[in-house]
Amino acid sequence: MAVLELTNLSIHFGGLKAVDDVTLAVEKKEIFSIIGPNGAGKTTVFNLITGIYQPTAGAVILDGADLAGKKPYERTRFGIARTFQNIRLFKQLTVTENLILAMHPLRNISLLASLLRFPQFFRERRDVTKKAESYLEYVNLLSAKNERAENLPYGKQRELEIVRAIATDAKLLLLDEPAAGMNPQETIQLMYFIKKIRNDMNKTILLIEHDMTLVMGISDRVAVLDYGRKITEGLPDEVRNDQKVIDAYLGKEVTYVKDY
Repeated sequence: MAVLELTNLSIHFGGLKAVDDVTLAVEKKEIFSIIGPNGAGKTTVFNLITGIYQPTAGAVILDGADLAGKKPYERTRFGIARTFQNIRLFKQLTVTENLILAMHPLRNISLLASLLRFPQFFRERRDVTKKAESYLEYVNLLSAKNERAENLPYGKQRELEIVRAIATDAKLLLLDEPAAGMNPQETIQLMYFIKKIRNDMNKTILLIEHDMTLVMGISDRVAVLDYGRKITEGLPDEVRNDQKVIDAYLGKEVTYVKDY
């Protein structure tokens, strides 16, 4: 069974069909990319998956559960987490505090126990901090655990944002243009990082990206949207050589780095 299924998914804003009858399935541990020109409906698909928008028609199904009517915070508890094109860290908080906040839905401490500082409050805080530090060690950020997030280099802020999504215990990560603003070297490091997350943590990853080096280099499959409709789907080599995709989006043959 697919981790994520979109079935005839549509949303209309008045006469505008922002997403029109999109169907796709993302398998467990797959890196699946959605590409297309600006205004093709890619981010709207993410907003439908995460519950920011409710569809006009169709369904979003996660591990067999229909998410109709579920609010964004409820979908986080179901196992969906996302990042954004513009980094949305709590920049004034420390690196560790950013991860601790992300783990809030997983905490079991009651409000009363927190306010009165019962012993379980301190035990849980210690456990959560330890878990946050284990994530930071995984991405070589443990030495910066007490740094404010805004002081990290840009590429490390991106990695922290992705790890913050992982810290929610998500089974499905939605990455919205993770390479935006990165230089070529940072993009190559990001490619290694995304593959490492998939392989080490058994995560399923759905991403939107304009950087074709990244998309074609790490994706297992690619879907292409244009004017809200899916025009093709397939392996990276199939998609990059599809005349419909070349006409609608790529414009010329794409070169990319393989084997990440």
